[in-house]
Amino acid sequence: MELPDEIKKNIVEMVNELKDDGAAVKWVEANNLHATLKFLGWVEERELENITGLAARAAAGTKSFKVKLEGMGTFPPGKSPRVIWVGITEGGDKLKALANSLEKSFSQAGYREEEREFTSHITVGRVKERKGVDKLKEKMESFKDAKLGEAWVDSISVMKSTLTPKGPVYEKIKEVKL
Repeated sequence: MELPDEIKKNIVEMVNELKDDGAAVKWVEANNLHATLKFLGWVEERELENITGLAARAAAGTKSFKVKLEGMGTFPPGKSPRVIWVGITEGGDKLKALANSLEKSFSQAGYREEEREFTSHITVGRVKERKGVDKLKEKMESFKDAKLGEAWVDSISVMKSTLTPKGPVYEKIKEVKL
């Protein structure tokens, strides 16, 4: 699920305040902010048509809906977080249902099943080491109720990610309407 520029801007402003603490976090670039509904890993180019067809069939029964992005937290939520996220409150249940539909469609077609249950969120950072994490988590408390905006979800995108030394580069393969 792609995000409108206004929400990306709001997330970046919040992240910029968190960066000041110097914690060892790899922050997600503004243009890469999104919600991953299903991650496939490496696939061959010849599979793309099948993948976009599976995504379209999984999304076909879903009507467009609104999501609200609010607050932030970590996975796991304890002393040693690995992921920093922004929450999706209103509409999160519909996003989860869509992700579950995608999961079912892809697993029935022979793609690897996700072991973890889907949680509606936007990853904004990945913790690289423990240094500075306690101070960062304290500062995150001031954003636990932050209102970051609303978005209308009327499509999902099949994306290709290419890992580079500077981070991932995303390319939209196909937009699938709900």
